Amino acid sequence: MQVLFIVNEAAGNGKGKKVWRQLQRHLTIDYQVVFTEYEGHGQRLAQLWAQNAQTKKLFVIVGGDGTIHEVVSGVLHNEYIVIGVVPAGSGNDFARYFTTFQNAIQIEAYIQGNMSSLSMDAGTIQLGELQHEIFVNNAGVGFDAFVTKYINKSRLKFYLNKIGLGKLSYAAAVVKGLFSFERFDVTIRANNQQWQFKQTWFVAMSNHPYFGGGMKISPCSKPNDEKIELTIVHGISRLKLLLVFITVFFGKHTKFKEITFLQGNAFEILLQSQHIDCHTDGNYIGEIGQGMNIHCAVQREAWQVVAEETNNIISQ
Repeated sequence: MQVLFIVNEAAGNGKGKKVWRQLQRHLTIDYQVVFTEYEGHGQRLAQLWAQNAQTKKLFVIVGGDGTIHEVVSGVLHNEYIVIGVVPAGSGNDFARYFTTFQNAIQIEAYIQGNMSSLSMDAGTIQLGELQHEIFVNNAGVGFDAFVTKYINKSRLKFYLNKIGLGKLSYAAAVVKGLFSFERFDVTIRANNQQWQFKQTWFVAMSNHPYFGGGMKISPCSKPNDEKIELTIVHGISRLKLLLVFITVFFGKHTKFKEITFLQGNAFEILLQSQHIDCHTDGNYIGEIGQGMNIHCAVQREAWQVVAEETNNIISQ
């Protein structure tokens, strides 16, 4: 099996570079390596190295959730590419559910073993007629994307990463954003049914349970069940929302009456607000205008991930 390492040295504010250097010193297999140099480069590299593949290739990503998002976007529905990950981001939500590598020994043992892999779904969102995105972990409109935008602009994440507390950047941004975010109304449609929610904080679209550096926002989500799960937080006070975010780390927020869960293979989401932020896998992708229709769906068996043994995923 050919092995390509796709390394984002900037992941985790430099953690990617440190993890790669440590990993490289212990590798004894034949491999190739490429480095991402700008946003979106991971997708371009993956497309380039996956094209015309006729035999199995293992792409090992050294980076965070954003790098994983890019690489998977570049190899969708390519039966020859298997994705492995060495976590090196700040949140690492992908690693909280999927099998990942921690060191060179595990990578080499995988290659020398049965090389089991599993087919996984990908979520998709279509923003009107303008933009199409996939998501591996989750996507969201509203407060979670608002927080993501703040983190990307703030130096807070950088300083927390420096002291090994990068995962707290999301929680800190939540507290700061609680008092400035403007809630919105939303209509959701699926299978000839319609739901309307007032004073909505966010709509999260999940392909597996975790987001925001360990928050178990969608406890029932599975990335190979051919479904997407929506989590809608609505009609809740700012103070109570803070309590909700604390309980999300433990998956206990499901008991709040202001949180609604929907499950299906496709949804239409209509926002009643002038400007709502949107993200996919923690990557801020911009604002959505009033009346824009968001189509969210699932792509079945869209990519392959390494597994310890067939039909088994490490889950929390």
